[in-house]
Amino acid sequence: MNFNEENFKSKAEKEISRCRPGDWNHACRVVWWVKELGKDGKDLPLLISAAYIHDIGWRDVLSSDKKITFDELLKFEKQANDNSEKFTSAFLESLEYSPDDIETVNRLIRAADEHASNTDDEAVIVDVDNLSKLTIDHLKEKYQPSEWMRMHGVFSEMFPTRVKTEVGKSRFPSLLNDLKISIEKEFAAKEKL
Repeated sequence: MNFNEENFKSKAEKEISRCRPGDWNHACRVVWWVKELGKDGKDLPLLISAAYIHDIGWRDVLSSDKKITFDELLKFEKQANDNSEKFTSAFLESLEYSPDDIETVNRLIRAADEHASNTDDEAVIVDVDNLSKLTIDHLKEKYQPSEWMRMHGVFSEMFPTRVKTEVGKSRFPSLLNDLKISIEKEFAAKEKL
């Protein structure tokens, strides 16, 4: 596979910009994490492809300019997940990906959508999707401030059973703690205003 990441990235941004607020920045953080956790994998270009477009199912489901709540996420998640394979397949076909590569990217995105992995490459995509959410930027870009502590609680409860790679397991606790500190600082700064 001859993978041109810059070309892929520019085309993917047009699709993902039609998703929820913050999805494109999230996708870029996921790619960064893929390059950290998946750098030794034989299918790194396919992992990067999946990372850029793993939220493509959210295209046109919600307004791309209104921050959401966790309840809205839950309400529309099945619809978005149901869209993933057809949107992914059409996008990758337009870029002349082989049927085998399209199936691999769809498999990786399904793993991210289901938050569950059965193979090493699926473990990487699930972990990087989760780890990339553990920043204040992610919360600021996607969620209403009233949801930030709730999301921290969701991450605290759900992520420990999702994260499977050794790097993910070792980085998760400190990232989660740093996120809590960042949220508290944001709220303290708002109280001073």
